[in-house]
Amino acid sequence: MTEIKQQTMIGYQTNHFKVRLVIYLSYIVQGFALIILAQTVQQLSTLWQSSIASATAVVSAIGIGKLIAYPILGELSDHLDRKKLLTIAAMTYILFFTFLPLTHTIFLAVVVTTLAGLANAALDAVAYPTLLEINHGKSSGNVLIKAMISLGEGLLPIILVTLINQNIWFGWLYWLATAILVINLGIMLSIKSDKFYTLKSQVTSKVSQNKSKWQWDITKIIFLIYGFSSMWLMIHFTQWVTRYFHVVQSFTTVNSHLLMSFYSIGSLVGVGLLFLITNQRWIPEATLLVVTAIGTIIGLAVVVSSREMWFASLGCFIFGVSAAGGSLQLGLSQLIAHNSKFAGRLTGLYFFFGSVAFFLMPIVTGLFATKHLASIMSSLFIIAGLNLVIVVFNVFHERS
Repeated sequence: MTEIKQQTMIGYQTNHFKVRLVIYLSYIVQGFALIILAQTVQQLSTLWQSSIASATAVVSAIGIGKLIAYPILGELSDHLDRKKLLTIAAMTYILFFTFLPLTHTIFLAVVVTTLAGLANAALDAVAYPTLLEINHGKSSGNVLIKAMISLGEGLLPIILVTLINQNIWFGWLYWLATAILVINLGIMLSIKSDKFYTLKSQVTSKVSQNKSKWQWDITKIIFLIYGFSSMWLMIHFTQWVTRYFHVVQSFTTVNSHLLMSFYSIGSLVGVGLLFLITNQRWIPEATLLVVTAIGTIIGLAVVVSSREMWFASLGCFIFGVSAAGGSLQLGLSQLIAHNSKFAGRLTGLYFFFGSVAFFLMPIVTGLFATKHLASIMSSLFIIAGLNLVIVVFNVFHERS
């Protein structure tokens, strides 16, 4: 009997290792997807015979896909086979990475890029609840999601620079992501569906929720705005930092691309620090959000005033630690802490508002950068200042 129990435990751990592996590999590729259009915008604009502003606007199609999918897929992940949803996410991402470098018109590019948004939403809908259940309610697994995204964002510019130096067609960067996804899909198919911990609706939870009425309050409003502004902050920075330093500050192609790697390294460091601080409860989360907001403004100030590579790298690192080290996830935790009975609904609304930012940002900044590229990074101070106002208000609101 002891041997049987040991074998069962080994099989249990192996399946959970595979589930984690599949999810984290998917998020590395999602890190690719978040910045790959911005990093290859010059090549894509040539491919589509369009302006840089038009090519940049294609990024908004990811937001369209997420806007369509988030309100639906979060609910479906509680009732349908999560393995199937994750398989759909993988297949949709494969279509995006495989066919985008083969498109020759903006219209086709928008259609294909929308698939990336759908895949992103499907992956989130499966990954967050699955990792919470596997880790028995601990959020440590979800914190690592941010680390995997940052890893993907850090690796991609290095790979792209290598391809450029070797005079290799940029499309191979997209197809490398396809290859990773195909391998990941093979691993995924070897996992039993029940290992993804499919949730079923529970009558007790419905009864408890029905006893409470949904009411709008100031906390919900400010943190939904924070979900929008925090997403805008990160996507705006990653979208334009490379082109800003290459065109405005005359950095070399290699150096301007490598700045994204320093940002991503900062993001990874920020994830580690945030995980440690929140796990040990050294600083209240509301106060920690204020610290990250101030750090974001400091990092942005260094970036804007940079004229040399080392100083720009330092600014990107500080910005990455503060703005992309998990502050978005921490804001969601604050929102849910105030309204725990509506955690699912609030999570969907929070990321929906983030998706609105993902959709609008490339359009607005693309038009702005056409005539004001030199001010494209300075304009971020408006969003960073808004975030600081929100989190400072939250601290005083909690104490009142």
